[in-house]
Amino acid sequence: MIRISEAAVRSTVQDRGRFGHLRSGVPPAGAADPFALAAANALVGNADDAAGIEIIGATFRFSCDDARVIAVAGRDVTVTTRSRLPGWSSVFVRAGQPVTVHAGALTRFAYLAVSGGIATAPVLGSRATYLPAGLGAPLRAGDALPLGDADAGAEDAARRVTVTVYDGQVRAMAGPHTDRFDADATRRFFSATFVVEPASDRQGTRLGGVPIAPRAGELLSCGVVAGAVQVPRGGAPIVLLSDHQTTGGYPVIATVIAADLGKVAQALPGEGLRFHRVERDAALDALRAERRALDEARVRA
Repeated sequence: MIRISEAAVRSTVQDRGRFGHLRSGVPPAGAADPFALAAANALVGNADDAAGIEIIGATFRFSCDDARVIAVAGRDVTVTTRSRLPGWSSVFVRAGQPVTVHAGALTRFAYLAVSGGIATAPVLGSRATYLPAGLGAPLRAGDALPLGDADAGAEDAARRVTVTVYDGQVRAMAGPHTDRFDADATRRFFSATFVVEPASDRQGTRLGGVPIAPRAGELLSCGVVAGAVQVPRGGAPIVLLSDHQTTGGYPVIATVIAADLGKVAQALPGEGLRFHRVERDAALDALRAERRALDEARVRA
């Protein structure tokens, strides 16, 4: 078991997400910063779909009943075991040893992976928490969660993985509704710097500063995915994230590539995001680069 003594502002169990159920009205959920959770899992030898803990704000404290390898990843995160250590590296912890995950001034989401993975009961094929539908619940001090069997041991600690550069530079492909925007609106979207609004959450990052008004007219609701950049009539774009709704009726001007979703999710209110247009091959190359980084960091049993 992993035993939680302090649960930060909010913490939840998350994995890659709950896929294949959009037609039933069930969003995917999963990590808001997918690469950060994947990196933490790789560092402790877990499978890609293993569940970890997503931590929002403040500090998160825990211990494990037996010796484990842990890793913490995210923007501006550190971890204290016997001493304070940087994130994005694996650490061996002994049975009952207190561990603290620290959120820095720039942290929005931090991810904790424990060798063996969080082994709560899956629902619809996933352990991801989706609070609006009551799938899972926020973790609290005093909670204890089961862990799976661990393959990694002390000899697998001190591994590192390439850290994502959260620089606000976001690659995106043209969306399916570009005909709903005139050439000037499209040019502004791919050249202006937008400001992250305080109302942003796991459902979507709301942007202000530069209005991008769509053409007049109605659009039939259609399916949406994480990364879709919807533009309501007011012209303030919304980048959909892991808790996105299953359908939407606003035109989609662009889609953020999967490799850069974490940059959007981790951006704090008041920070800027700038979108750079890329094509499909560049998006695939970025995913391949992520996979190479994970393969290099992965613990091999």
